[in-house]
Amino acid sequence: MLLRKRPSGPLLPVLLAVASLALLAWASYAWVWQRQLDELHRTLDSRAELYAASIGGALNKYEFLPLAVAQSEAVAQLLEHPDAARVAQINAYLVDINRRAGAFAVYVLDSQGTTLASSNWQDRSSYVGVNYGFRPYFKQAIAGGIGRFYGIGASTFEAGYFISQPVLRNGKVIGIVAAKVNLDWIEQSWRSPSASEQIWLKDANGVIILATTPAFKFRTLGALGSAAKRDISEQRQFLQENLPILPHRLQRRFADGASVMTLERPPSSEAAALPGSGDYLAVNRTLGPLHWQITVLAELDQVVEAARSGAVGAALAWALLMLALMYARQRRRRLDERQHAQQTLARAYEQLELKVDQRTADLLHANVRLQAEVAERERAEQTLRYAQAELVQSGKLAAIGQMAAGVTHELNQPLAALQTFSDNARVLLERGRIDDALDNLTTISALVTRLGYVTSQLKGFARRGDDARKPVSVRQAFAHTMLQIRTRPGAQRLQLHEQWPQEELVVLCSAIGLEQVLSNLIGNAMEAVPAEKEVQLWLAVRRDGAQAGQAYITVTDNGPGIPTTALERIFDPFYTTREEGLGLGLSISAGIVRAAGGSLAARNRSTAEGGGAQFTITLTCHDHHKGRDE
Repeated sequence: MLLRKRPSGPLLPVLLAVASLALLAWASYAWVWQRQLDELHRTLDSRAELYAASIGGALNKYEFLPLAVAQSEAVAQLLEHPDAARVAQINAYLVDINRRAGAFAVYVLDSQGTTLASSNWQDRSSYVGVNYGFRPYFKQAIAGGIGRFYGIGASTFEAGYFISQPVLRNGKVIGIVAAKVNLDWIEQSWRSPSASEQIWLKDANGVIILATTPAFKFRTLGALGSAAKRDISEQRQFLQENLPILPHRLQRRFADGASVMTLERPPSSEAAALPGSGDYLAVNRTLGPLHWQITVLAELDQVVEAARSGAVGAALAWALLMLALMYARQRRRRLDERQHAQQTLARAYEQLELKVDQRTADLLHANVRLQAEVAERERAEQTLRYAQAELVQSGKLAAIGQMAAGVTHELNQPLAALQTFSDNARVLLERGRIDDALDNLTTISALVTRLGYVTSQLKGFARRGDDARKPVSVRQAFAHTMLQIRTRPGAQRLQLHEQWPQEELVVLCSAIGLEQVLSNLIGNAMEAVPAEKEVQLWLAVRRDGAQAGQAYITVTDNGPGIPTTALERIFDPFYTTREEGLGLGLSISAGIVRAAGGSLAARNRSTAEGGGAQFTITLTCHDHHKGRDE
């Protein structure tokens, strides 16, 4: 039995150097990224505090308006004895008050919620005669408190902030005075050309009511509860707005409530109104007493760029340090060798002088014998050096052969796909189809990532990688695989029969590794079926009814099946039943699934089942694994 030796000699320092470079680059990237993120966090804290203070000040400025009107004796007389003359008087009074205060409208409501007088009484959307008893600001003020409310006006269909105060007469509430304030100017100040962040303001129910991006308004960050939906409906707060959820994904949450999130573009007709997807740092501040929350978001592009620059700088510094160490080591070795040679020569010279006289006679007599021994030794040394050189060369050729075989087998398919997608991208660019060309370039990037994964697999065939058990969508991995399969010669012969569960199935595996396994199984099926015959492929994905934590992916073909003698060895490295095969595909696939904690099995279907070969991939479901850990 041949034992595989551990890396030794010059290979071990190289591996250690590469590992240290990777660790240093990663550590530098993480350190700079965290530093930049903390700095951005502090900056957004200050800006969020400033925005919160400015909004609070703007709202407080209008608190006095309904209170001042509620103190008017004329308003109280109108509520006690409404008539046309008093209505006209108060209308004029409210017009003058509103003109000086700069509000949207100021109006007086009786104890039943009907508007008796308003500053917009001459407008087509006048509040006069309209009952607003269903609004929270009326209910709060008629109960003796201060009413505050944000919503879309039932008469004007314009959103605004409502403030109300009760009108008291002998300690009894006889009506209320309300003021509506338009907050659009706040959004306009946020949208200045110099502003680079996203800002939105949410009410107590989590509905975005103000935002720098108009498409964000009247959306939520999560599903509303039944109580919130009922209150919004009864209050007619947002009229006919359906309050959809803003597409986003939370990545990380901090102790102070800040978070890192990804804003995503939804796959629908409304996507054009929303900005492109990206990662943002979001910082929140709460505004009382309405329990509103302002959120300031900044893109993380500069953070990522700075982290990359830090990693590159650390790698360059590491390279310079390694070069300096190598130079110093080489120089020291040469000095040591020179000193050792000088010392050896000096000792030999001294001994030679002492023994030259007594050895002269012996050397003369032994001259012939020594010459024969020297010749024999030279021949033996030459034979030994030749044998050692042959062994070293054989080892190198064997290692190179295994590496070349693995690289050729695993990189041929992605390289062919790269050729096809790059040619298509060039044609699409020539035709001006920029979006389609960008899609091709995205696919090319994914293929390059897979090439890197393949080379990392060849460095450690049985070693588990860091990404061996990450959440991956089976449907998405299969879609990426088919992008490569469709570029193969003869792919038009392939007829797919897919069977998917209703819910999205996410398993624990390497995303690129799962694509590699599916690609090997589908490619083997296409090669097993004769060229003149149509390839029928059945893909079935299901969860185990008894064990919900297990997922099964079966790939079945209509080929001749696997020879019975090959079933036990089909997953062995370099074992193949085809003359042109290398025997690495199934071995690597089994290793990928095994590293993810699953299994890969093969069998032949019976004649009653339709014949052909069937491969079953067993993996752990991500949601089950997560629940068990929690």
